Formats: sequence, structure tokens, C-alpha cells
Amino acid sequence: MDIITSHNALDFDGLAAMVAAGKLYPAAVKVFSGTLSRNVKKFMALYKDLLAVKSPREIEFSTVSRMIVVDTASANRLGQLKELAMRPNLDFYVYDHHPPAPDDLSGSIYHVEGTGAATTILVEEIIARNLPVTAFDATIFALGIYEDTGSLLFTSTTPRDVSAVAFLLAKGANLAVVANFMETPFSGEQRQLLQSLLNSARHYQIKNLDVTIAVCDNEQFIPGLDAVTYSLFEIENSDVVFVLAVMQGKVNIVGRSRSNNIKVNEVLRPLGGKGHDKAASAVAKGKNIEESIAIILENLGENINPGLCAGDIMSTPVKSIPMFISMEEAGRIMLRYGHTGMPVVDGDTMVGVISRRDVDKARMHELGHAPVKGFMTSNVLSIDTNTPVTEIQRIMVEHDIGRLPVVDADGRLAGIVSRTDIIRTLHGEDYPEDHAVLYRSGSEEQNCLDLMEERLPSRIMANLRLAGQIAASLGSMVYCVGGFVRDLFLRVPDFDVDLVVEGSGEELAQKLAERLGGKVRIHDRFRTAVIQLPDGSKIDVATARTEYYEFPAALPKVEKSTIKEDLYRRDFTINTLAICLNPERFGDLIDHFGGRRDLEQGIIRILYNLSFVEDPTRILRAIRFEQRYSFTIEEDTLRFACDAIERRLLGKLSYKRILSELILILNEKDPGPSLDRMKEIGVWNYILPEVKLEHLNRVTLKRIPIMAAWLEERYYPVNIKSWLVYIIVLLARLEQQEVDSILERYPFENYAAQTIQGSRKVPQIAEALMADPKLPAPEIDHMVADLSRENIVYLLLLVRDETAWENLVHYLDLKETVEVEIDGNDLQDLGLIPGPIFRLILDELYVLKLAEKINTREDEINTVKRWIEEERFKDAVVD
Repeated sequence: MDIITSHNALDFDGLAAMVAAGKLYPAAVKVFSGTLSRNVKKFMALYKDLLAVKSPREIEFSTVSRMIVVDTASANRLGQLKELAMRPNLDFYVYDHHPPAPDDLSGSIYHVEGTGAATTILVEEIIARNLPVTAFDATIFALGIYEDTGSLLFTSTTPRDVSAVAFLLAKGANLAVVANFMETPFSGEQRQLLQSLLNSARHYQIKNLDVTIAVCDNEQFIPGLDAVTYSLFEIENSDVVFVLAVMQGKVNIVGRSRSNNIKVNEVLRPLGGKGHDKAASAVAKGKNIEESIAIILENLGENINPGLCAGDIMSTPVKSIPMFISMEEAGRIMLRYGHTGMPVVDGDTMVGVISRRDVDKARMHELGHAPVKGFMTSNVLSIDTNTPVTEIQRIMVEHDIGRLPVVDADGRLAGIVSRTDIIRTLHGEDYPEDHAVLYRSGSEEQNCLDLMEERLPSRIMANLRLAGQIAASLGSMVYCVGGFVRDLFLRVPDFDVDLVVEGSGEELAQKLAERLGGKVRIHDRFRTAVIQLPDGSKIDVATARTEYYEFPAALPKVEKSTIKEDLYRRDFTINTLAICLNPERFGDLIDHFGGRRDLEQGIIRILYNLSFVEDPTRILRAIRFEQRYSFTIEEDTLRFACDAIERRLLGKLSYKRILSELILILNEKDPGPSLDRMKEIGVWNYILPEVKLEHLNRVTLKRIPIMAAWLEERYYPVNIKSWLVYIIVLLARLEQQEVDSILERYPFENYAAQTIQGSRKVPQIAEALMADPKLPAPEIDHMVADLSRENIVYLLLLVRDETAWENLVHYLDLKETVEVEIDGNDLQDLGLIPGPIFRLILDELYVLKLAEKINTREDEINTVKRWIEEERFKDAVVD
């Protein structure tokens, strides 16, 4: 008997390779050698009936003459089948992609090749033999290849793996299934392990590097220590992290490093460690945790290169600009010395920084006469003379800062370090190893694939992957950007996909729509497109572009640009995040402006000083995001917002733009705090100055979304515009003349304007309902039949008498179900001549049904017959 098997703790590459081997050797029996990984267990729970894999106890070892071993060539990895593999005279067929070792099995067939996945080797054999492959087969094979190549992103991936995947996709491999099983969240044990490590984490400063060492002690073995270490590394954000976990009496150690100044494999070598410069592991034999930590700390001191500090490379003395000179003069000084930015001083003390970009924009908006003090960035990052070059580089990259002032203990300028200084230092002959640091840390490298697969539906992931594949075929780069990425990190559901293309967004949108069976609408002026998908969802696509404003509060002009410049035109740093979708970089985070850091710190920050001058609506958006996420508007950002308000820049906006932003605020879950914030900083005076916010009933405001949701749930989705209900309540205390004035200046659509005018009579209707709490339904219908959905919500808010409220709800229930069942044909059958009388008859029947005096179709017919007998329609009856 021939059997097919793979290694213990089976992963998807091993499973897929076993299934592929089954295609090559259909008479062989597939046998698990031992345990399965967590993801494979989940897969087998669903698909085990289709795969028919036996356990070792189900086979008779004595009948086995050949073992077909895949994804390993080591007998030591065969678990419960190791004893069988050691028997003499047993033949082996070996298919593996791991480097050969002296103790490997030998056999009559020995395919050990350097592919990214073992499954690739077997798929190539299937292709060579022209064997049939079903869509289900292709999906399993793709799972194996994607897992062992990190979705074709690991450096071990070869062109052969990519070609195999292309073949499998052509055979119908289901990427949604692949995405579903590729990764799973941490188990409960792994989460507890991570928490233990966080609680025990110790921080050390060694030669200007931040080193974290965390420990834990578990009786049981918990798999995935490397993944847990990676999560700890991301949370602690240290330069180096070492995790020491006692499991089943052994000290397991994992090390990770961000810095080229330390090699963790060298640090762990005395403990038997192996691995790479920035990722290594060890099992400390004969050592306890404290002894192991002592060895690590001792070796850290010997293996860390400290590097240069700010005092070694700074320029001094520093040219600076007094705070009270004009922006025009500041521009001339920068031009004279060839600087793109300079420190601003008050005497000997540095108080801010001004950039040439700020000066250019001030000139554009005819504000060159204004003092530098009003436009400088006052919350300036600075360093001291002992700050290491690696830290200076990190600060510059994270904050997108081109120069950092060096200050002494009294706040006086001692020098300045520029990007040029850093580049010169990192490329110098004294520190050649740091060249890689500059290249790798254009931003802190992060891949978001795990987060995307955890948070995004498989259909969206498939669409994003397809967009990346199309972009690659066009020689373009494509990114998902903006609120979609922001809310991904905030773990807020947001599936409105926005794509930006370095290339032709219109061309990518056309091809993506074709592949997804959607329709595309192109906006040539703004280089944007909208893809409407068959399921009703949409994808916005834009060409990477930059915008400039010809005058304050103008609409932007658009030019083609790069992703960095496209992100720079956005309103706040938290909205500048992007994720690359091209296959070779799928999931890579693009964070040029520190958006991720501001998300973590809960800060709303503009990108440049004149942001609110260019577009004052950003003030309203800042308030909306601040209140939605319980964030805080950053100090300088708030100062520039208040300055723009004092300069009356909001007054230059069209009422159409103000209304659009106001509607977005009123559509928030609880807009009340945003209204208060607008009043606090002076925005409300430019919105609805007639409305005194302090007179609003806050209980009523909080009840609006509750009442609207209740009405929608009770009477089916009726698309109630909650923002319009808020407008009605805001305007409720105003005189009619004031309401008319607001409707004249704000371009409300007809439905909204009519609803606002109709709301003026709602308080009187509420009074009438409460005056007679048992008013019959037909009389209520007479009063409210022409009210809009939003005014019904308003009426329910105003009716405070319980009996009257229940009576109104009873009427609404009746109105939702009451329907006259007969029509004109039935009336003709009863002998009536068609004419205006038909409408009167049907209306009167509706009133009777609403009054619950008749209920059925038969009741309707009998009622009309009675009316005919009473000769109520004598002139309308056929003789």
C-alpha cells in the first residue's frame, strides 16, 4: 500500500501538497502524521468529507510499501509515522521546498527545490501531466501557496509560485475562501499570553536604543509565540524586543529588531539562538529566565553601535527670523539664504518655525503684510545635543519635518539639524551600515494585510486585490485611501472604498468595472470616476492629484501628481493614510504625515498653517471628526482655526458648501456636542446666527435619532432624513420671517424646504392631539395626512401626553395597513358609471376602514351596494 503524508502540526502548504499528490498518485491513501494547525483544523471541520484523509491508527503499518512525503524530507517531522519511516526496505517519493539536510529521507523520487511553497512543485507536475483540476482542487492548492508565500509577498516567493497561482486562478480558485482561511485572530490563550507579556514588559535604554524585555511562565505550550512577539513589538514600538516564555519547562526566546545598529541573532547566539539580523529565536537549555535575561543584557552592551548625536552634526550658529517681521520679508530672507524653512525667535528664545510654503501661500492670498507670528507653527519639535542620529531620522520621517532645532536647557537655539545633515551622515564612510536605515525607514514599515483580512469582508478584499492586479498590468500604482483606511485602524465599519491611482484613474476604473460587472461614470474635470457595482455598492477612483486655491475659500484647481502630493492636499493627518494594493506591495501602509500616530493619540491636526485659509470648511470637518471619535483638535490647529474665524473667512464660503458640511454634522450619531463646539469657537455665527443654541431642549435633540430609528423599524425603511429633523427643531423657536430668510439663503432641495415650511403647523397639531387624546383616526388623518416623514418624527417628539401618543401611534399603524381593496372595475361591475364619483367612493371607503367600521373587501362591496340601494348615486347608476 502507498500512503501520502506530510509533517506534524500540518499547515495549508502541507495539506494542499497532500491533496495534489493524491492527483498524481490516485491509488495512494492520504494519512495525517499527527496534529493540525488551528487554521487547518477549521478547514477540515468543513471539508473533511471531501478530502478523505485517514489517521495513523486507521492504517496497517505492515501493509505500507511506499511513503509519498510532501512539504518535508525529515523523518523527525513525521510525528506518529516516524517509526514507520525508519523501517528498512521502504520506498519514498519526496516533494519538498526546504533546504536539504544530511538526515533527509532518500527515495526513488526526490524533488527538493527552492520554491516558495511545496505545493508549487506538485502543481507543476499536475500541469505537465495535463491532469484535470476542479475549482475546489484549485482553491486548496492556492491556499497552500498563498500561506507559505505570504500571499506571494514573502521574499522566498519565486516566479514558479506566481505561475502556479495564475494557473489555479484560471481553473477557478476561490480567493474569497482563501482569504477566509488564511488568517484567524489570536486564540484566547494567545491573547492571555500577550497580556502577560505587556504586564511584565521592562524597558532599558542601552546606548540610545529602547530595548523591551518581556517574560511569562506557562505550564502548557502555546503555539504562535513569534506572532505574539510581533504584536508586542508593534504595541511597545521599541527599537528591540526580546520575549522569554517558559513553556513546559523550557525557556523559549524570540527577538525582533528595527535598527541596523543591533543584530538580535548575535545577541542570542550564546543561548543557542539562530536566525537573521532582525529576527531570531532560541531555546535556552539549562538556563532560567533571569539567567537568560542577564546574558541578553550583557550581549546587548557588546553588540549595539551607538552612532552619532545631534551635537556632532548640527549647524551652528543658526540663522533665524524675528516673530514680528512680515511674511513678505520672511520670504526674502529665506530666498537670500536658500532655506526652505527657518526658526522664528523672540529675542534669544525659539518660539516657532516658518516655511517657504507658508510664505508662498500667504502671498497668494494677499496676506504678505501679516506678521510671521500669526502663521508660524508654534508647537515645534526640537532635540538636544545628545539626541542620536537614528532618533533624529525617526522624528523627521514620522513628522515629515525637514529640520529640527537643537535647543539647550534654557530653550535657546544651539544649532539646527536638516535632512541634508542626516543624509550626509548616513552616507558617510564612518557609518556605511546606516545606509540601509535611511532606505528602509522612509516611514516605519508596516503591512496591514492581517488587519485588512480581520476587518474587511472577503468581497472587498477580492475587489482590492483585483484593483492591484489591474494597476500592475497598466504599469500604475493604486492605493486605498482616506476615511476607509482611517476607520480600518479605528476598527470602525466603513466599506466605502476610495482608490487613488498613480497613473490613469479613469483607465483603471474602466477595466475594474468590466471585471466586476459594474458601471462606471467618469468626471473628467476632477480626474475621478465612480464604479457602481451590481450589489449596489460603489468604488470611487481618482487619479493622484494635487490641488491649489487661487484665492481664499475658492474651489480647488486640480493637476495630476503623485500619491504623496495627493495625500498632502487632504484636510487632516488622520485622513492621509493610504494602503498600497499592487500585488508586490499589497497591504503596505503609506504614512507620510504621521496620520497613524495622530490616530493613536486622538489628535485632529491640519497639514500646513494656511489650510483653513485655503478651505474654511475644514473647520467644520475638524469639529465633526473631533466629536465623532472623541478626539482633540491639536493646539496649533485650533489656533489657526480661530484665526481664520476671526478673519471672517467662513463668510467667504457659499451657503451651498456650508449647508453640505452642516448636513454631515447633523447626520452624526449625536450632533449636539458638535453644535456646542461650533458655538464655543465662533463658527455658529456663520451658520445659523438666528438660532440660540442655549435655548434648545437637549432631551429633544437626543430623542431625534431614537425616534427616527423607531419609526423606520416599525414602518419599514422609509429613509428618514435625521438631519432634516434636527433643522426643524433648530428653527422651531424662530419667527416665520426668520425661517423665510434662512430658506432664501440656504439652497435646500424642494422636499426639504417644503418640509421645513410644513413643520410650522406641527406644534398646533400636537396641541390638538393632546387636547383630545382619543381623537378618531379619520380626524387625525385629516390633520397629518400631508405631513412628511420628518414632520411625523417631529410630531411624535412634541406629543407628550401618553394617551395621545398611543392614539397617534395606533393611527400610524392603521395607516400603514389600511388599503381599499376594490377599484374602478369593481364599481363598474356594481353598475356605476365611471366618473369623479369613483374617487369620492374610494375615499369614503378609506375613511370607514381607517375608522375600523369596515375591514374586508366583502365589507367594501356590501357598503357600496347599500349606498346604491339608498340611491346615493342615482345619477351614476346604469339603468
